Amino acid sequence: MLKRAFYLWRLIWTLVAFAELGIGGFILATTVIPLSTLFVRDEQTRNRRAQNIIRSSFRLYILMQQMLGVFKLEVRGGDKLSVCKGKLVVANHPTLLDIVLLMALLPDANCVVKSDLWHNPLLRPVARTAGYIRNDYEPEALIEKCRDALHAGSNLIIFPEGTRSVPGKLLPFQRGFAHIAILAGAGIQPITITCEPIMLTKDQPSYRIPRSRPHFRIEVGDEVDAKRFLDLSSESRARGARKLASYLESDYGRRLLHG
Repeated sequence: MLKRAFYLWRLIWTLVAFAELGIGGFILATTVIPLSTLFVRDEQTRNRRAQNIIRSSFRLYILMQQMLGVFKLEVRGGDKLSVCKGKLVVANHPTLLDIVLLMALLPDANCVVKSDLWHNPLLRPVARTAGYIRNDYEPEALIEKCRDALHAGSNLIIFPEGTRSVPGKLLPFQRGFAHIAILAGAGIQPITITCEPIMLTKDQPSYRIPRSRPHFRIEVGDEVDAKRFLDLSSESRARGARKLASYLESDYGRRLLHG
């Protein structure tokens, strides 16, 4: 009886948590971010201010969910993230909350977002003010914008799988992140995200939660130096990107699927 009551409690607060994301997003988009950046002329300063507001909001959101018993969060190697600057942050993508967790933990977090966001009248101003990069640019233009963000000191979050993965299966890594890292000469900060028992996976409704409280674990790995894959010729760059993507895909596969 007690377990069932606790399950119902978590179910109610999980649904409330999604409502909070929507309501909080509306408040940020319509009042907090516009008012906080209204008189800021410098674009980079405006981007950073919006990113910091989003980060603080997500940190508060995660703290509330832990206090309410919706999920637990464990971070290993978090000290590496606090000093992270101008890094390409690469992570696997098992759940819907991954981007929220990473943006809460990373300072000056930028990301590549789906172009659909720019058709949303509510979220488009937030994404633009925060300097997020839409994914429908031509490949070379997208790489250039990502390189500019990294050189400006932003930490750029990318999920190489391109979409949420299937539980127990790592999707093939796309090579776009590797081209960005090699061309920008940026360090890669790998992060591994696990959730046990799993929740909020691809095509799973938000109300379907596991019987026991999910435990998110974020493990911050050692930085990978992309410069060793760097070559200025386009042919060698493509070959280097393949090698880099293959290296990281194998590393993630070993850690996630084989312990």
